Amino acid sequence: MNLSERIQVIIDDTNAEQIDLASAAGVTKGTVNQWLSGDIKSIKLEYAVGIQERYGYSAVWIVLDKEPRKVPGIHHEDPYDTIPIKKWKPIPMVGMAQLGDNGHWADLEYPVGHGDGYVDFPTQDPDAYALKCEGDSMKPRIQAGEFVVVEPSQPVEPGDDVLLKAKDGRVMVKRFLYKRAGRTHLISVNDAHPPVAFSDDEIEKMHFVRAIVRPSAWRPE
Repeated sequence: MNLSERIQVIIDDTNAEQIDLASAAGVTKGTVNQWLSGDIKSIKLEYAVGIQERYGYSAVWIVLDKEPRKVPGIHHEDPYDTIPIKKWKPIPMVGMAQLGDNGHWADLEYPVGHGDGYVDFPTQDPDAYALKCEGDSMKPRIQAGEFVVVEPSQPVEPGDDVLLKAKDGRVMVKRFLYKRAGRTHLISVNDAHPPVAFSDDEIEKMHFVRAIVRPSAWRPE
């Protein structure tokens, strides 16, 4: 079986359009036409690998006509879809959070959407903000000097990392454990720091922590 026949088999079996096959291989539609017409009698391995990844036909079979024809565990019937990539946006850095339980809020009092520089991160929350972390209660998960990206609109579930601001000014990043009898219980990743609990009337806000961001992600305004 020559290259033209092998390419035709793939098209017939998968009902792929020539433009789709070209996209998978990383070539033009004209190149696919030349494969089918026999004007081009060989195919580069890198193009065959692209077809293999999309449709499951062995790159070795495509290039050399050596069986097996299909790669085990890959099926051309499986839908091919790309993973959506969220848009990156500048997230304002609005203060600092102590990673122990005796920290104090360093609120810079910037308006929504502005802050002391920015952290780039993909988020769909228009009110997302970032905080610089100090202390060691969340080591090794969060290191001092790193940033957390906070999304106020995301509901908080047990096991989530959260940013809690108490009415007395303390702000901390902890892990939400559970809420019972009007008290919110939080723990630290670092066992050297004991669990803490706050009554409802002691909490000003508790927001979902979406991600931990390295210091290199920060940039000035």
